[in-house]
Amino acid sequence: MLHLIKLELKKGKMISYVWGSLIAYALIAAFFFLMYFVEAPSGDEPVFTSYGDMFSLVDTIGRATFIVYASVMLSKLIISEFRDKTMTLMFAYPISRKKIIFAKLAMVFSWTFVNLIILNVLLGALVVAVNTNVGYVDDVVTTELLQKQGLNVLMQSFGAAGMSLLPLAFGMRSKSVATTVVSSILIVAVVVSNSNGFSLSQIIAVPLSLGILGILLTYFSFRKVDYVDV
Repeated sequence: MLHLIKLELKKGKMISYVWGSLIAYALIAAFFFLMYFVEAPSGDEPVFTSYGDMFSLVDTIGRATFIVYASVMLSKLIISEFRDKTMTLMFAYPISRKKIIFAKLAMVFSWTFVNLIILNVLLGALVVAVNTNVGYVDDVVTTELLQKQGLNVLMQSFGAAGMSLLPLAFGMRSKSVATTVVSSILIVAVVVSNSNGFSLSQIIAVPLSLGILGILLTYFSFRKVDYVDV
């Protein structure tokens, strides 16, 4: 399985995925600090009152971004190859079709999970460094806060990585890239978006359940791929 994932990364030019993630990090950081330096000080009510608020926003924006990013990867790795019939060539190799598909899915799942962890660690550290010098939010980083945030990030990242597979179930019906990407945006709008300070993802059971659902749906969608015509 690991060998297949390495082949997929090489075939898809891993550097392009790395650059895509780095650009996403930069855009998320730019959006966050725009709110930090422009929106927050100018409002009657503070946008951030604690490090918890800031960490939460970083995590929320990150999950929204990388769920959509994952749908683009799925479109390239699976949807487009089924639509253009190039998957037929891969299935001609003396390797189980199921292993080929699940290697692609594992790559997207792992890429999403790892990027969310890295994003939260890097941008979280940057937020603390900036706020320590600027002093906009009067708060301190405690061990309890870091432990709580770390556990939350792990669970939310797992849920987001699983949810990132859900758009594939919609896109494969018509083998449509547009459907795959749009469905990921709808998932983000329903689960991750914040309305009046509340988000469904704050109920940790929701993203975890949807994450498990995403894994199960993709498994059942391709469990018989070895025996069907492409």
